[in-house]
Amino acid sequence: MSGHIRRRGDRSWELKFDLGTDLQTGRRLTRYHSFKGTKREAQVELTRLMAGAADGNYVVPSKLTLADYLDRWERDWATVHVSPKTIERYCELLKHHVRPHLGAVRLQRLRPVNLGELYAKLLRVGRGDTGLAARTVGHVHRVLHKALVVAAEWGLITQNPADVAKPPPATAAEIEILTEDQVRAVLRSLRGRSIYPIVALAVGSGMRCGELLAVV
Repeated sequence: MSGHIRRRGDRSWELKFDLGTDLQTGRRLTRYHSFKGTKREAQVELTRLMAGAADGNYVVPSKLTLADYLDRWERDWATVHVSPKTIERYCELLKHHVRPHLGAVRLQRLRPVNLGELYAKLLRVGRGDTGLAARTVGHVHRVLHKALVVAAEWGLITQNPADVAKPPPATAAEIEILTEDQVRAVLRSLRGRSIYPIVALAVGSGMRCGELLAVV
């Protein structure tokens, strides 16, 4: 398998390499790629493409954006494999925290550095003036990872960039335990109000919020 690089502009290159011979027609199969960067970077990209072709992992170039792919993933994969409630949460995370920042990026050009930059930005300004919690950014990462696993299975990308990109570590929140005097003060202040039985049950049983709501 052979390949070479041809300059197209100041930092623009044409990558050309052979895929072998078409078994049906007997003609040589040649592929061309455009690349922007230094000559060294172009050479690295050519080597990567040729290695993928040699291993049978070559992916036909596509202009499919991440946003377009996520639309397909939500429609054709998520609706089949996860519950409606889970899909709703996935779509919410992708709509508010992924598409506005990376939606226009071509799927095949998505790199770990793009995801790292996204996570850092969400921590800073994920909610406009304030950042998202690290735990929420972790949820964004896990949804993206699931979606990109399917992209690789469908033959749209050769590697999942979310395998390399790491979400920020979520710090465990420290729980403050009320003293007996504080519990008595809380119950005393709520006596006679409709919420009193719920609080009393919570304090006396240690039930979780979901369990309390189920009782109510």
